[in-house]
Formats: sequence, C-alpha cells, structure tokens
Amino acid sequence: MSRRQVPVIVVAGFLGSGKTTLLNHLLRRASGSRIGVLVNDFGSINIDAMLIAGQADGTVSLSNGCMCCSVDVDGVEEALTRLLRPSAQIDAIVIEASGIAEPRALIRMITGFADPRLRYGGLVYVVDAAQFVDLRARHPEIDRHIEIADLIIVNKTDLVGEAEIAEVRALVAASNDTAPLIATADAAIDPEMLFDARRRTDDAGPRLGQLTLDELLAEDTSESHAHPTTDGEDHRGHLHESYQSVEFTSEAPMNPRRLARFLERPPVGCYRIKGVVAFDVPGHRQKFVVHAVGGFVRVERQAWSGDERVTSIVVIGAGVEPDTVHTALTGAVDDGTPDEHGILSITRHLVTAP
Repeated sequence: MSRRQVPVIVVAGFLGSGKTTLLNHLLRRASGSRIGVLVNDFGSINIDAMLIAGQADGTVSLSNGCMCCSVDVDGVEEALTRLLRPSAQIDAIVIEASGIAEPRALIRMITGFADPRLRYGGLVYVVDAAQFVDLRARHPEIDRHIEIADLIIVNKTDLVGEAEIAEVRALVAASNDTAPLIATADAAIDPEMLFDARRRTDDAGPRLGQLTLDELLAEDTSESHAHPTTDGEDHRGHLHESYQSVEFTSEAPMNPRRLARFLERPPVGCYRIKGVVAFDVPGHRQKFVVHAVGGFVRVERQAWSGDERVTSIVVIGAGVEPDTVHTALTGAVDDGTPDEHGILSITRHLVTAP
C-alpha cells in the first residue's frame, strides 16, 4: 500500500464529549506512528500544549473561532501541508474540531483540498452517553451530525447503566444505522481502526535524539491516571470493543462497476476499505490502489511490480459481518459480462499521484 496519501481524520462531538481524551489515547497508542494534529479551539486549549509542542511543528492550533465558518480554507490546507514535509514522516493527521463545529462544512473543506497527498480519513463523532438524551432535547441538530458520521464513539459508558447505554445506542441508530458504533469509557479505540499504524521495532541499543510524542505520553502515564474497577482490575488501556478486519483476495479480475458500488455503499459497520485491485479492461490493466471511508472513494493508478496481478482488499470496521463482506466482494468478481463503460465507475475517483 502506498504511504504517500495521508488520511485527514476529523474528530467532532459536542463540548465535553471526550474528543481530547480520544486524541491523547491515539497518541499514546501510536506505536511508532507519527500523528499530525490540528486543534481548533473556540476558546481555551484543552490538550497538553507542552507535550504537543515537543513534536516540533506536529501540531497546529487554530483558536480564532470555529474552523468550519471563520477560518480560511486555503489557510487550513496550507497548515496541513506543512505537516507533510518529508522529515516529519507523518502517517495520519487528526483534526480536533471545536465542540460547536459543523461537520458537513469540515468534510466539504477536506474533500476539496487540492493537494493529492491529503485524503479524507473519515468523521469520527464522539457522544457523551451520560448527557446525550438531554443534549438532543436542547440541540436537535446533533442528529444531523450523527447521520453523516463514519464512526460513532459512545463514550463515558462507565457513568451510566446498561439501560441508558441501550437507549443511547437506539437513538444513535435511529439517525445512523450503518456506521460502526463503539462504546467506550475513556474513548479508547485501536488506532488501526483509523489509519495504518507504523510498527516500531524496539532494540536494546542506545537511543539518540528526541522521544516521539507517543513515547512522551506513555512516560506520562502513572498510577494517578489509572481507572480501577470494582472487581479490583485496572482496565486502563483495554479496548471495550475491538475492530474487525476482513480480508479478501481474488486472482480473477474484478468488475469495476460492481466494485465501485461496494466502495461507495459498503456493508453495515464498515469504516475503512483499502486495497489493490486488478481489472481486465483494455487500457486499464494497471494496479489500482483504492481507499474508501464512508462512501468517499480515492483511487490511484500504479504499475504492477511483478507478474502477479492479484486483488487484495481489507475492510475494517466494528460490527461487520465477514460473510456479508465476502459475499459482496465475490459478487464483484468479473464474470465476463460485457460492460463497455463500467470502468468509468472507478476512474471517476482517480486522483493524480503526488
């Protein structure tokens, strides 16, 4: 898989839902990955600025208002582009939106970026399980935010009972019943759900230079940050619901129209789709690298490195039915039926490789 396109992931949610907690958790569990961070605070900065500053331009703070309505789009793209300098080796960029941001405007902004190195990485919407019912009564527009989310995190489940959690789940599903939903106590999700985490290989040799941000945060973890439970076990760092990863391979070429339909309308619970695809279409027998999040599809065309032309696709999500994914992708294998213009379903998503 090409690492040249960096996913830009939006973390949104109402004030106090746990967005900063989620961001800090991702940084702690980065496992060697480098995460660029853009913080858009309407007022005060909630994240530990001293630790972030240690990342050397790994963070951009926009505090002059809500990014979706008072920050210049070109300025945001320029800020994110600065994070893509080769020396930074950024694997993903996370935008922590202000608690009053309008997610639709943010998505339009990111999908409209001209830089082909940046791709939309999805809208993660954080919900406060303890406040959600009352919040919807005061701000019914929350339902419109949830309906376009690509991943929904129902956070602070340790503060409510099972009946309240079930009620929140039902209310969320009424607005969006296809996005993966993960229930957490401390916004703890696996970073692999959002981006391809880089694996750090530790050795016993001396370490030179500055610690990475995830190591600084890991060092900062102490007994005072633990969250003991009534059964006496420390559940800090446990993931309440792990993601599923479903793999599909085919030595036979794929049908472009059917595959495009799968990428644009993935099965329930899918968050991210990535892979390399082979088509048997004249003029289009190159390797197609595909990325899809929430129906937003990006495709790169590259040369095959060898003679083996095999389609390999990975679907990542929560609550995904593997059989449903395999059935859909098996149905997208080319059966020889003529489809003169089917390849247009894929090529309309092509981006120019940087």
